[in-house]
Amino acid sequence: MTSNRTTTPPDDACLLCGTSEGLTVEHIIPQTLWKRFGIDPDRDDLAQYRTVLCNRHNQATSALHGRAEVMDLIEHGEPRDPKTLVLLADWAVWVTLLLGLARGSGVLGASASRALLLERFDGVRGGGPKGVRVYAALVSEYVEASGEARSQFALALVGDSRVVLDPAGEPVGLSFRLGPVNASEAIGLGKVALLVVGRTHSSGPDHLKRLDAAAADVGLSRIWPPDSSVPELVEQQVSITDVSRLFTVMPFSSDMSLMPPGIRALGG
Repeated sequence: MTSNRTTTPPDDACLLCGTSEGLTVEHIIPQTLWKRFGIDPDRDDLAQYRTVLCNRHNQATSALHGRAEVMDLIEHGEPRDPKTLVLLADWAVWVTLLLGLARGSGVLGASASRALLLERFDGVRGGGPKGVRVYAALVSEYVEASGEARSQFALALVGDSRVVLDPAGEPVGLSFRLGPVNASEAIGLGKVALLVVGRTHSSGPDHLKRLDAAAADVGLSRIWPPDSSVPELVEQQVSITDVSRLFTVMPFSSDMSLMPPGIRALGG
């Protein structure tokens, strides 16, 4: 089997390894979940949630969807115990990586996303990517964007080639190279809204706390990395549009307060 970690496979090849043998349709959002909602998973308008994988990688990803408690939480809002929230966060990371890679809009970029997915589903390494944060909200109703003048925070992602580093590895500027399209990936399914945020360069003291505070402003609580206490997820109205717009990779018309000091200084 041919490995393909740096280039994009053609449409008639496995999205992850590039082989053209034993191809299958992968439902990135699992069929069992669509069926729980009474939805045909093969509907044409759900094609964006499907991709092509070889049989080996399809079987590997199927294990990700085989956690009944996670599917129950998405459908019913329960159980919300620490173990299930950790499993939900793990599911969210790998599903959003697959979705981003399939759409060409991944938080980590195609090469990095593919390498991480191959490591995970080839059994090389478990666990989530270092530094990724996952936020969740329990949804009573999905609503339109609030219409309020909300801040959109620019983030400097670790590994983004547009972030210029000094010899000590500290961010000092931005280039005009190609890089990740998004700083985060949002998804709303059933009773759960999720936001997966890529690993970021620090903006200074309390950077991570301020990331959490920004997420809390749109109703999200951090579920990964887990805290010492279980987050109180209370059913609420959620605008997935507001959630998806919260963070961006480019500083244009954005709140720069979560960008590294060396980059903020460029704006005077």
